[in-house]
Amino acid sequence: MDTCFFGSMYLANKKKIYKSFGNNPSEIYFMRSLAKPLQTSILFDCNIIGEYKITNPELAIFSGSHSGSDRHIAFLKDIFKKYKLKEKDLLIKPIEPLDKRKFKGKAQKLHNNCSGKHTMMLLMCKYLNLKADYTNPNHPLQEIIKEKQEKLSQYKSDILTYDGCTTPLWGLPCENIIAAYFNLIKKHPALINAIVNNSYLYGGYNRFDTEIIKLSNKKLFAKVGAGGLVLVYNREKEEILLVKMAQDNNEARRTVTLDYLKKLNWLDFELDKNIYNQKKQIVAKYEFSL
Repeated sequence: MDTCFFGSMYLANKKKIYKSFGNNPSEIYFMRSLAKPLQTSILFDCNIIGEYKITNPELAIFSGSHSGSDRHIAFLKDIFKKYKLKEKDLLIKPIEPLDKRKFKGKAQKLHNNCSGKHTMMLLMCKYLNLKADYTNPNHPLQEIIKEKQEKLSQYKSDILTYDGCTTPLWGLPCENIIAAYFNLIKKHPALINAIVNNSYLYGGYNRFDTEIIKLSNKKLFAKVGAGGLVLVYNREKEEILLVKMAQDNNEARRTVTLDYLKKLNWLDFELDKNIYNQKKQIVAKYEFSL
């Protein structure tokens, strides 16, 4: 098991990144699941929310990386029934859920932690009367998403890859990821409120972003992404902390992030014994001047 972890941190207000450690903030990364709330925000640019009566819990599960618990699966099945969608049309592989407490051994597409995002894309295809091959980067829906990302991030990207769930991703510098979220929060506060008020559907059991929202009593918004990413927005201070670990190790990411959130006084709680033990095991070469 790794005992030495490396990464970068950026602390920003609405004007600039004012404290940082690690890689240059102009370094380009792929947002992975950090992109989900930005992708969901396209729902606010048309009349689908009103016409289809999309609810806040639905917005939350569309924007998150859920754990595949029974509650998530039941809620998603209700969405498919409500909007007359077909699970077979999801362009995603069946995988085992992240929450295996009641898992009976039969993987479903809806167990996939990205199935909320795929459901949103399938729903948008229905609303816009588009073919459902929505993972194609040249699909009209992905063009809409890319344009929205460029508007929010103030950055035009042609660097393309695919997320683990096969949807397209366009690379962004860290400073523009932060800018995208500040603009998202400004333009679509209703989406942020929907997420923090439905944090279990957004993530769920053993999901770090749900944990941060609950620990802060909804004062913090958070989104995690594969590849060691976590973004935290302080709703009172109007500041963002972006963490990018070099290794994709969820426990290291959690330990380091909680440690800094406590140092920043964004969270006020006693670090549990597990976190203290993890800190002893992790040799993290960082100095984040506060």
